[in-house]
Amino acid sequence: MDAEPVGGPFDPYLVLGVSSLASREEIRHAYRGLARQLHPDANAGDPASAVRFAQATAAYELLRDDARRRAFDLHRAASHGPRSQRVAPAPTGNTSVRGPGARPAHRPRERDAGVVQVVRETDELAVLRTFVKLGVVAVVLFVIAVGILTMRQPPDCAPGVSQPCRIVESPSGG
Repeated sequence: MDAEPVGGPFDPYLVLGVSSLASREEIRHAYRGLARQLHPDANAGDPASAVRFAQATAAYELLRDDARRRAFDLHRAASHGPRSQRVAPAPTGNTSVRGPGARPAHRPRERDAGVVQVVRETDELAVLRTFVKLGVVAVVLFVIAVGILTMRQPPDCAPGVSQPCRIVESPSGG
């Protein structure tokens, strides 16, 4: 599996001559054809064919296992795909990606102690509006509480109790 083609890193799809979207059956078929063609018994005196046979076997071993194939495909996409050429993601402030006229990051971070942080100026009118709204809500809740307490009937009077109570007339008409 360590055998690498002369042209660069080991690419099992290139070695077997199949696309990266090939099915397991297509990969197996391509390997079997190469194995018959390059097997050391068929090419007794050719060391190059033995190397190519070893590469084909390593490629087939990698691609026939679904987990290893998926891991290889993810690594290949990350290191050779179109997104691998990006310099850095946008929020880092990299001007080669964002450009000098780009808007600042959403959350500016303090990089060292000497950097002055940007402080948002508060709008005094907005603060006043918030306090007025909270005051109105408090007054409305107070009025509702007083209304509920005044509508409640006082408890019946009991002998010897000095709190406000409602006098209950006896049903006997006395």
